Amino acid sequence: MSGRRTNNDAPRRRSRAQSALVAAYRQGLGLAAVAVARSPAGLRITVLASDDGTQTAADATAAAAHWWCRRAGDAARVVVAARLQLRRRESCDEAARVTAAASPRSSGARSDALSLACASIVSAANELNVALYTDEEIFADAQRIIARVDEEIEALRRAGELRSVNSSYRTYRMAAAARGESVMRYAEWFGKYRETLARRLAEALRYA
Repeated sequence: MSGRRTNNDAPRRRSRAQSALVAAYRQGLGLAAVAVARSPAGLRITVLASDDGTQTAADATAAAAHWWCRRAGDAARVVVAARLQLRRRESCDEAARVTAAASPRSSGARSDALSLACASIVSAANELNVALYTDEEIFADAQRIIARVDEEIEALRRAGELRSVNSSYRTYRMAAAARGESVMRYAEWFGKYRETLARRLAEALRYA
């Protein structure tokens, strides 16, 4: 996977169930996002990471641009190097604009701040030999894990072993009712079960 695109134009017409499974995959892998985030002071290059990945994904989606890293430590290294590169690029950009203003014949157009930040991130990752992944690339990888989850569930069904899963749901339902909590419908609960399997498979890949 090359990771040379930003995620701003990625298709987002996915079902809620798909999105939840992909989020479970990201959490299992422990992905961190390198992002160009908006702030009152302007754009900034930063690393987004959290214990469960949920806030990371939300922050990354809200960012001006982002990529995923397999390791939080790599993401932090890319951010440090990208910030240094961005400062150098901004200095060159400023010099070009000063030259353009002083020379009417010059066509030195001002570079876009977001483009400079994105270029700095990609360049820094290349220099550090750190792979960057887009949402679409992570989604494609997650689909392979999700397919494995569904294959395992189908194998359980054929073997008549889904009874134990259904029994777990009944146990959950009784316990939740005893605590006075609202009870998830079976379809919702089973979706959470699929997410747990996806997360565990991703964790196995993470520590392989």
